Amino acid sequence: MANNPRTFSDAKGSRDRGPREFKSHRQESEGSIMKVASTSVIATHPTNSIKNVAALMSENDVRRLPVIDAGTQRLEGLVAAIDILDFLGGGDKYNIIEKDYQGNFLAAINSPVNKIMRPALFIERKSSVEDAAEIMSGKRTSCIPVVDDGRGMKVIGLVTERDILPKADDFGVKVKDVMRKDVIASSRGMMISDVAKVMVRSGLRRLPVVEDDKLVGIVTVLDVLGFLGRGSFKGVDADENMSTRVDEVMERDVITVKPGDDLGLVCKLVHETGYGGFPVSDGGRLSGIVTTTDVLKWVYGERK
Repeated sequence: MANNPRTFSDAKGSRDRGPREFKSHRQESEGSIMKVASTSVIATHPTNSIKNVAALMSENDVRRLPVIDAGTQRLEGLVAAIDILDFLGGGDKYNIIEKDYQGNFLAAINSPVNKIMRPALFIERKSSVEDAAEIMSGKRTSCIPVVDDGRGMKVIGLVTERDILPKADDFGVKVKDVMRKDVIASSRGMMISDVAKVMVRSGLRRLPVVEDDKLVGIVTVLDVLGFLGRGSFKGVDADENMSTRVDEVMERDVITVKPGDDLGLVCKLVHETGYGGFPVSDGGRLSGIVTTTDVLKWVYGERK
């Protein structure tokens, strides 16, 4: 029986639904989570600055960090890249800058990360890989801390979508059958403040960049955090700094897949590149996007 995903404030029962009939390394006995979880946990502490956390995420290519008490190693919360974008202009957390820092960007990004962290969803060491996959596909989270037990709350591992992604050369399903066709794209001239708003409101981690209907790049949440972490700011005003254009931060060398490719290629590319999603290109034109979340949802019976 699957363990329930839990936060500090509640315990939500997992759905009584097993994985799709698909053979992979994930179909293990209960407690298999520690076979795939990373025990070298990249984490931060509650008083670390938002700027430092942004740099830490960018440098280590991670979008979520457990917030851990430096002394006890107890899990205090979780901070996601989206939370930082929300804070810096993408959503409701921007009110903190206006209210607490009177719009002073430099003061705000040097404030402690516990101002914006969220309650942490976690699983225990006795959980199975299937438990983690079910939580990720249903709760829209890409990273779950593993704790020793629900009382001690000491973090002993971290599991991501990448860790539990199935490995296979041939899934027998095409990218076009799983990809998201209604793609929100960016232009080169779009401000990163607008990118932040789109990502926060839509729950997206990456936006393809299109010019004259052609795919010319991609901007991810980590590209924006890399800009923030570098600290090359125009002044103290938040709006001024977030007016930097996408063209200055986007990635130009884009790895794409085709609509007719087997879904197994997506998994292979994730493991080879570390990227979590790829634009789907048909003759140079953007026709969709496919991510690790889409793969997990297909495997676990949530086909579109």
